[in-house]
Amino acid sequence: MDSRTAPSTRRGREEERREVEFYVRAKTGPGKRDWTTIGVALKRRNDEPGFSIKLNTLPITKDWDGGLVLVPPYQEGDEPQDD
Repeated sequence: MDSRTAPSTRRGREEERREVEFYVRAKTGPGKRDWTTIGVALKRRNDEPGFSIKLNTLPITKDWDGGLVLVPPYQEGDEPQDD
């Protein structure tokens, strides 16, 4: 099987793996750098506008206000940025 495709039990056919466009991050603590990656955003299939969001977890902390941010994948040579 090609490494760019994965079987889909939901649709019963092979699908092309989509590239991660953004990481979904949430503020999870009081500090300036207290951010946690909780999922990813992928371009929608068939060139439809928008993104599909896949969350792996939800933060359960007193500091989380329900807000999320989408940040591009880190590229080697990028400097870290603070929000």
